[in-house]
Amino acid sequence: MMNLIASVSALSLIFGAPVTLGLKQVQPAPGIAAKADTAAPMTAAERSKLLKEASKALAGVKTARGKFEQYSPDGSYSTGQFAMSRPGKVRFDYDDPVPLLLVSDGATVALQDADLETTDRVPLAKTPLNLLLSDKLDIEAQAEVIDVRRTGDKTNITLRDKSGEMEGTLTVILASADNSLAGWRTVDGNGGRTSVLLSGIETGAKLNPRLFILRDFDNR
Repeated sequence: MMNLIASVSALSLIFGAPVTLGLKQVQPAPGIAAKADTAAPMTAAERSKLLKEASKALAGVKTARGKFEQYSPDGSYSTGQFAMSRPGKVRFDYDDPVPLLLVSDGATVALQDADLETTDRVPLAKTPLNLLLSDKLDIEAQAEVIDVRRTGDKTNITLRDKSGEMEGTLTVILASADNSLAGWRTVDGNGGRTSVLLSGIETGAKLNPRLFILRDFDNR
């Protein structure tokens, strides 16, 4: 039986813990974290309107693919490619030298380490991906909204899990022009901050369903 705590720790490579696998050391992500608290908060009416528009825009993207950059609390940096198919499916392929592959099949999220030949799984509902990949997304109904504000050409929506099962916060970062997903930032229970930036995004792409199937090493 998989160790759930170990699995959650492994999955936090995307959602809020240091990556220390010999990655390049860099400064924190430019612009994504430093400016998040500089803009004035919105009025209640503006906030409610934006949350509804953002929910609709995000849920309207059924498939997408592109590149990602990840900045971790210890300053490490990694890159890769992602593919998403709503509802519930996503794939993050890390570039070398990181031997990781993260796949959600709509029910569970799996993190596979090619060097160790291990696969750890947790329920999708236990991760922040559950909100981002919902096809009936309603941010106000599905999460505790802590803050909504615009900073330059980005909109930052900071959320907390209503159930209390996931510690820390998730800040969804949108392009203000069309509410498209530009990335996210997590702060874990210990204050560690992870930022993920998306780029080169193509929406509406036809994706191979096999992208979202991940088999254990001994079942191949």
